[in-house]
Amino acid sequence: MRVISQSVVPRDITDDFTQAASKLRTGQLVKDEYFTLFEAVGALEIMDSKMDSGYLGPGPSDAQALEDDYDTTRELAPEQVIGIMDELLCHEMAWHMGHPLSQTLFTSLYLDKLLWPIPKTIEEAHFCRPDSPTNEVEPGMVHLVLRAYCLALIKCCDFVHGRVTSEYFYEEEDFVTQLYNRSLLSQFDHEYFRNLLDRAISWIDGQGNSVDGKIKEAIKCRLLFRREFLLSLDQDINVLESRSTSHFSSCLLQLSPIADSLSLGRPVPEAFSWKVQRKLASTVPPRPMVNISFEDALAHLKRVCQDAIDLVEVLDYCGPYNLKVAVWTLLSRKPQPSVYIRSLLQSMIMNNVTVLGAVPVKQFLYDELAETVLPFSALLQANKDETEVPSDPRFQIASHMDAFVKRFAQPFVDTFRSACLNRCRIRRTVCHTIVDWDNLQMEAEDLDEQLRTLNNEPPLMLQNGDATYSYPLSSWAYHQKLNQFRLILQLGFELSIYSPEELPGMYWYLSHICSTHLGHIDRIRTFTVATAKRNLTALAGKKRDAAERHASLQNTLRLLERLTTQIVAVDAFAISLHALYVLLARHEVLPTASAAQAYSSEQLRYELRMKPFLPITLPELVPFEEYHREAILEGDSDEIVLDRATKAISEARKAWEATLANGAFTRDSQSLVNRTPAIEEDWKKDIKNTMRACIGASIAIETVKKVLTARGSSNDARASQPVSLQVSIPEMGTKARWHDWWVVPQVSQTPSGVKS
Repeated sequence: MRVISQSVVPRDITDDFTQAASKLRTGQLVKDEYFTLFEAVGALEIMDSKMDSGYLGPGPSDAQALEDDYDTTRELAPEQVIGIMDELLCHEMAWHMGHPLSQTLFTSLYLDKLLWPIPKTIEEAHFCRPDSPTNEVEPGMVHLVLRAYCLALIKCCDFVHGRVTSEYFYEEEDFVTQLYNRSLLSQFDHEYFRNLLDRAISWIDGQGNSVDGKIKEAIKCRLLFRREFLLSLDQDINVLESRSTSHFSSCLLQLSPIADSLSLGRPVPEAFSWKVQRKLASTVPPRPMVNISFEDALAHLKRVCQDAIDLVEVLDYCGPYNLKVAVWTLLSRKPQPSVYIRSLLQSMIMNNVTVLGAVPVKQFLYDELAETVLPFSALLQANKDETEVPSDPRFQIASHMDAFVKRFAQPFVDTFRSACLNRCRIRRTVCHTIVDWDNLQMEAEDLDEQLRTLNNEPPLMLQNGDATYSYPLSSWAYHQKLNQFRLILQLGFELSIYSPEELPGMYWYLSHICSTHLGHIDRIRTFTVATAKRNLTALAGKKRDAAERHASLQNTLRLLERLTTQIVAVDAFAISLHALYVLLARHEVLPTASAAQAYSSEQLRYELRMKPFLPITLPELVPFEEYHREAILEGDSDEIVLDRATKAISEARKAWEATLANGAFTRDSQSLVNRTPAIEEDWKKDIKNTMRACIGASIAIETVKKVLTARGSSNDARASQPVSLQVSIPEMGTKARWHDWWVVPQVSQTPSGVKS
């Protein structure tokens, strides 16, 4: 029955609409300003099988049924139980990888029966709900073994969901947290599920000869894995105290027998259906079920367990620098650790206003200042508890330093936590925070001027007669900002943001930032040594204090030397690649993005790449004219550019060898390495990959040099004869790309006169 109001009379407009639409040109769009997106989507979703989950199309009634008629209470063969367990594991890992529950675990009819209606007690969570009474259910392969496995799996998902949602992540980019009006049994303690698994394991052991021995072992190893995985995830942030990896290690031990017994399972495809999405509270149209191979699921699970084991190595605090190396090395693994591992590490870095659950944030910041710019400084020793007179300079210094901590502690800790994001988001986040650090540097400079007066800091006389002061806090902030400059540029290479024709200029800009950073570290070193000399002279009669200050000074100088070596290595490698790309572009053998040329210019691309740095006051942005001259090495002959590339790559190889020899960590490095073998090995692998890239760059430079030398260097020869070189830029993730941050071109010689 159709209800028609007096003011609205419906009529068929199909013919009118078709006639009007026929007069439109292809590509022409007509839009009514009152016809919003809501109306557009509403018009599409009704009676559209791709948009309307309740739509039933023509066909056999069985195929078009709203719900599946699969009986979850029927008994299954042991082989079928194994098949369902393995399929559930695949769906669980697909969820860990970032797919929604609606397309993975919630397609299981067994899980659907357990979760809906929402059980009020653990006894209500049965496959026979809500029609059959649970007291009539006999424990067996389905109602005991499979039920225990499914309930424990749901609780595992609850632990993961709780940890991820408590930290900073990107919805549907890293992880999909939507539960579709379902509960993951978060109200029940994990002991319930552990007891169910223990009962299921005991039942399997007591079956005797009624079940084949291999089948029994296959089911048992899956139950044992689920129990250990449940206990591993339940440990969560408590690993800060326990430092235990036994449960994750036990999980790894069970994965091999699970993989070996995969062939024993028999799939039950009818136990999974996308139609369950019709009962979920979702605002999106139905989507197909996500199916990943068991091999991929097992590989992902192994990485989760191994990353969780290696995560404990980060907990040994030996200073901010060492912590940064450990965190960055662990999170730079390929593939990147799962979002659960990254979320757990975020929680460890900042837990209850402490770092790693042990170091107060203020002490963490002071440790960073002490090992970088203020070794054994009075600024870090001032304490209001010891000096209560407000007029005392020490009290005022303590007040200013407390204000500094209040303003800088969180941004500094966030530089560690941001490393837990995915690689794209790390770069986007740093592009925003670098502006904040620019403002923080100016605030630190004001604090330095006030502290300088209170501390009676004498000036340092330069060779030209000018006097200057150390400005330790703003120097440290500038050091942090320059680190972020380099990170933005190098992640740009990793993420393939730059087109081939931009590579010469961007490697030059990386070298420019490195040179600026090296000069700043030299300034920090100069003031550190000068201040230490004054302090040691004042403590000539106090041997104990003098020894402590000398040890603190040596730690700072060693760290500054380590930083210098690393930045020199980056600088030299960037110079060599810049020169190499200049030669390839100059002789028109460098691949270019032809499509981009039609819609852009060099200046527009430069403005786009420099957009994150436009608001920055220091270092000042290089004008495009200067950048263009330096990027193409204007005025330098091929011989000069080749010599520049050859010398730079030789220096880079020596610097990276020195970096490798220094090791990953400072201060008691050997003892720390013994406690972090996995992270140290990853760090060495990263440096060795960089050295392999250096060797590849050396070969490319020698190939170019050989061809140019054989061809001659006169302008006439260059104009009349194309260079016989073939160049390819290795893509990210390929074996030819030895390191993510170093795009070394593959250069080979072609037959003479043939231009690639």
